[in-house]
This record gives sequence, structure tokens and C-alpha cells, in this order.
Amino acid sequence: MEHERGEVTTTVLTLPIAMFLILVIVQAALVFHAQAIVDAAAQDGALAGQGESGTEEVARTAVQSVIGTSAGNLLSDVEVSVHTSSSLFSVTVQASVKSLIPGYTPTISSTAGGPREIFIPEKRK
Repeated sequence: MEHERGEVTTTVLTLPIAMFLILVIVQAALVFHAQAIVDAAAQDGALAGQGESGTEEVARTAVQSVIGTSAGNLLSDVEVSVHTSSSLFSVTVQASVKSLIPGYTPTISSTAGGPREIFIPEKRK
């Protein structure tokens, strides 16, 4: 029995560290998954708004549709910013990711955009 001295101390120190590392790995996976959802939402919003009849409201609806169907309760405080000009349309989505680690609240964002679709009538001679 003398050779087992200190075994409890090692277990008491190792178990919390192992559990914390598992939480960090799961949290990283949640952040990467949430980033993919936010990327897809920004891209869909930009594509919806780039059309000739695209508006900010159409873009916001497309973003909310992707987030509503894909994120569940993974994301909170979702903010959608739409920037338009006569030739460009872009959408930025920012959100907070659900946290498993106390005191840590990761935020992610994604921006997608491109040229607006513009109808240019053919010149007649």
C-alpha cells in the first residue's frame, strides 16, 4: 500500500484538466460550425440582394432563413448589416456563439458581396 501514495492527488489534478480540454475542443467545434452557418447566411443574403429587384429586406429575409433553419439555439444577438451602392451590394452578419466555458463568449462575423445586377437596355440605331 505504500507504493500507491499520491495516486489520488494525480487523479484530482488530471481529471479537471482533461474535462476542461474536452470542453475547449467541443467549444472550438461549435465556433467552427457557427462560422460556417454565418458564412452561408451572408452569402445567401448577398445573392438575394444582388438581383435587379433585390432589396435590403430581401437580403435580411434570406439571412434570417438560413440562420433560422441551420443554427437552432447555437447563435444569439444576430446582427445583419446591409451596404448598398449603385453598383455593389454586401451583407455582413455578426453573432455570438453559445458558450460552454464560463466567462467566454465568442463572436463571429462574415461579409459577402458583389456587383448588383443592372439592366442596361440595348441601344437602338
